[in-house]
Amino acid sequence: MVNITFDYGRCVKCGRCVGICPSGHLRMTDGGPLAEPGRCMLCLHCAAACPQDAVRIDGARATVPEPMDTLEAAVMSRRSVRRYQDRAPDRLTLQWALDRAAYAPSGGNRRPTRWSVALGRPQMAAIKDAALQYCRESGYAPDLLAAVDRGRDPLTCGAPAMILGWEPEGALNPGTDTVIALTTAELLLTERGLGTCWAGYMRRIVERCAALRQMLGIPEEGVPVGCLLVGIPSADFPNIPVRPAAQVFWLEE
Repeated sequence: MVNITFDYGRCVKCGRCVGICPSGHLRMTDGGPLAEPGRCMLCLHCAAACPQDAVRIDGARATVPEPMDTLEAAVMSRRSVRRYQDRAPDRLTLQWALDRAAYAPSGGNRRPTRWSVALGRPQMAAIKDAALQYCRESGYAPDLLAAVDRGRDPLTCGAPAMILGWEPEGALNPGTDTVIALTTAELLLTERGLGTCWAGYMRRIVERCAALRQMLGIPEEGVPVGCLLVGIPSADFPNIPVRPAAQVFWLEE
């Protein structure tokens, strides 16, 4: 576990770090934000969102100050966005990203990935309702239902759009090609200013729920692989948090 603290000389008590924290790890006090023990999920949204660069990780500065090129910036600035504006992203932008995801690596150049896209608040509400109904009737994901009953939405995070990548049974590299394609699309969408979040709950429920598969046009033999929530972020992330260096075993001369 890391130790998140704050430089109160820089902090202006704006509360952005508290408001953006997805796990409720932070709370605001009279003296400024304070980290609760044991709840941090290491997303570092607090550091990414702080306008004063006042967050410290294990006592050290939490953000990267150096300028970067476009590709590096897209990779390093990607966030798991869980709060979105009401308006949906442009359909042409989503289509553009999925078209270009076809250029991602694919075993044997088979390109097995198929896409199901829900675009708009009414469509997302219908999907959410069907997913929660399935969970209540089947007893699946009681932790998700408990969170929803507490007023949270870890299923769709209020996103106005969703991209689900699936593939037919018998793919040469089951799951791998579609994850690579989804990741490629995600970085392209990030570069265009959209926010995304991988939706594990949704992917697992779609895998099990026949009604949702039918709603999303996935045949019985289709295999859901990954799901991205997509939308316009409701908050800016002006900073790029520091991540630890890669742990590498080198075998070389």
